[in-house]
Amino acid sequence: MLIRYVPKGGHIMYQYSLYLVKSDYAQHFYYKIDTVYRFLYEQMMKNPDRTKDQYKMVLDKANAKDVFLHLNYWVSHDISLNIDRNQITVSYNQQQVYIEVNDFDMTILAESIVDVDKLLFQYLKTFHPHIFAVNYETYECGWITPLVGKQIYSL
Repeated sequence: MLIRYVPKGGHIMYQYSLYLVKSDYAQHFYYKIDTVYRFLYEQMMKNPDRTKDQYKMVLDKANAKDVFLHLNYWVSHDISLNIDRNQITVSYNQQQVYIEVNDFDMTILAESIVDVDKLLFQYLKTFHPHIFAVNYETYECGWITPLVGKQIYSL
């Protein structure tokens, strides 16, 4: 597990993991963030060889080309996108976000959550309806997409 990464420029980068959760599971566990976090953490740390079967049940597969094409369609024209196999770089001025797309997760490297939100999250919300984000170092986690079809607050 990569927690912090220092690229050529010498800035500390933080790692976030994104998971595309299947609709049935997302709707059932939307308000049980601690349960989702615990499942993902245990699968990643304790059962790395057996995680594929569990992941197949709960998570949708990610594809670098699909993510790149989606971002390329939705991002503003002043944001630069590059792809190299399963790695995507999103750049704007001095801000950069690095994405590594694996079968069942996306690993994001960025200087701050603000950069990730500005350059990535707002565009990924239209890519998949149920995206769960985790920073395993700081134990921060949550859904970056609202629960569709549920009224959260009313007067």
